[in-house]
Amino acid sequence: MTQLRRLSSWLAVAALLLAYPRAIEPSFAQSPAGPERFDQWLNAIEAHVPGEPGLVAVDVSTWSGPELDAVIADAKRHARVLAKTDLERANEILLRGAALHADIGSLIPEDTVRRSAKQRTTYIVRDGRWVGIRYVSIHWQLGRSLLDSVTPDPASHSGVRAWYLETLEQLAQLRQFASAVDHLVRARQLFPSDPAILFASGVMHERFASAGLQAAAESVSESNREPAAINTQRAELTRAERFFRDTLAVRPDHIHARVRHGRVLDELGRHDDAAAELRRAIEGGASEELLYLAELFLGRAEDARGNVQAARTAFERASALYPDAQSPRLALSQIARRVGDRAAAQHQLHAIAKLPDDERRRKDPWWLYYDAR
Repeated sequence: MTQLRRLSSWLAVAALLLAYPRAIEPSFAQSPAGPERFDQWLNAIEAHVPGEPGLVAVDVSTWSGPELDAVIADAKRHARVLAKTDLERANEILLRGAALHADIGSLIPEDTVRRSAKQRTTYIVRDGRWVGIRYVSIHWQLGRSLLDSVTPDPASHSGVRAWYLETLEQLAQLRQFASAVDHLVRARQLFPSDPAILFASGVMHERFASAGLQAAAESVSESNREPAAINTQRAELTRAERFFRDTLAVRPDHIHARVRHGRVLDELGRHDDAAAELRRAIEGGASEELLYLAELFLGRAEDARGNVQAARTAFERASALYPDAQSPRLALSQIARRVGDRAAAQHQLHAIAKLPDDERRRKDPWWLYYDAR
């Protein structure tokens, strides 16, 4: 959230700058939407409060696709001319515009009708089954397009990076995966070595490998007789592994990336590498939920390697960290049953049966793993 605070502070300064009278600025040719639309857009970005939909955002959200395309083209042309005399304000307009369109994309329901020839369709899935189709909101693309015009280089402007990081978090929370993929592609082009963006890319593809999304992709393919955009589980895990590895190459102290990297390696069958990576995460200072996950994943990797005692020890450490979590207890029960220790297996099952009935009190970080930020 540090990046969001930085962007909000920057936009607050921008709002003050916009409040002062200015000399008339260079004009531009009339657009298909008419000059009044662009004037309305300028007023909207001045009045808009980032993070809140507001009436101005609702109003802009009703404009047609051609109108929005024309306004964005005008805004970019206007910024290019203005940058010759006032670079800061030119970039300020682009940033404020991107903030407005991101809020429309995240706070106002997705489009149910096609509004632009450039719009793509996306499938809505629930509980592993597809239930409908929506059009990907054009406002995310409009925001990216505006920021591409930041001068002298969008990659050198801290506000651009802050916008991408904040909107990527919003898209993950909203589960708007189609928009997130497009966002990540452009973000990596602008910031190819940024560990936060590389990590977000790894998390996204690891999520695509999850059982729920794999089932949803299969449902889409079967029902519509066309392949889903999500690849096979192994292909998605392979991509996630690469992004986590790249993150660690830039930031070796990124404990979260190291824990996830260890898990993905284990899922890919590289159990020795996984165990080594997870031990590095534990020794490197993993704590609380990350330590629990590292121990849980280490137990699985050691079990796959045939190191039963090492696996049992890791699961016991995980259970000690979160006594009300059932995942390590189930794993311990399975190991006990496999080695013929029926009493130990039943002991763990009895312990699970005594856990609170209210799942909100049975905190298990593994249950929220794919929703982790």
